[in-house]
Amino acid sequence: MSPSRVRRKLATQEVILCAKTSYHLPDVAEMFGRAGFDGIWICLEHKRSDPAAVLALIQACRLGGADAIMRVKPANYTDILWMLEAGARGLMLPRVRSVDEVREVVDLMKFPPAGRRGLDGIGAEADFGRLPVPAYVAEANRESFLVVQIEEPEVVPHIDAIAALPGADILFVGPGDLTLALGKFGQTDDPEVVAILRRVAEACQRHGKVAAIPCLPGQVAKYREMGYRFFNVISDYRCVSAGLKQTETDLAALGLPLRANP
Repeated sequence: MSPSRVRRKLATQEVILCAKTSYHLPDVAEMFGRAGFDGIWICLEHKRSDPAAVLALIQACRLGGADAIMRVKPANYTDILWMLEAGARGLMLPRVRSVDEVREVVDLMKFPPAGRRGLDGIGAEADFGRLPVPAYVAEANRESFLVVQIEEPEVVPHIDAIAALPGADILFVGPGDLTLALGKFGQTDDPEVVAILRRVAEACQRHGKVAAIPCLPGQVAKYREMGYRFFNVISDYRCVSAGLKQTETDLAALGLPLRANP
């Protein structure tokens, strides 16, 4: 089993850099990995793909040398088990409102005694059955990680309890949904929002966990000062959108403006 890059940096107190893919193109996921990102956030909340396409994404992350981090809200253990067995290192749990939700996912993704995950032992995670079961179970528990999204106002009173929970490794603030739910969309400098951001960072520091947030590269220093250490700084959408806008600007300067199709 290859070691998790994110897990290594969690242990060494290094900054963790992540890229997001929404369009589910394996070549893009591999490209992000080859560029040096530690983890690739694969969104299965707002985008759906058939299992074969998801498997290809996980394989592309492995080939590129990055951890596959699957954002999914599981209805039962089969929703996540096959992705872990295929080699996904991390799970990202969206729309969390209670500690019990997090505890249940930890239980599903960890083998005994840390949880109650079922054993198969013939997938990529187990080196296709070549790892002895005791070694596989120990390594799978050690190398997997859970990212808990803090994006619902209802979860705010439970931030400290979630950070204290064994198996909840990263608390990831979702500024878009959080500010939308608070009636302050995009206002990340609003005092109420800043207080929540600081609350997450302080809880993580207290309990030895890592605070995470999506942001532009130019915002990393601000959030690092606040205590954050995991940053999603790029996405396939942002790459395409920024490239398209620059091309539109360059063409306009040549007197060749693009006309939006109706």
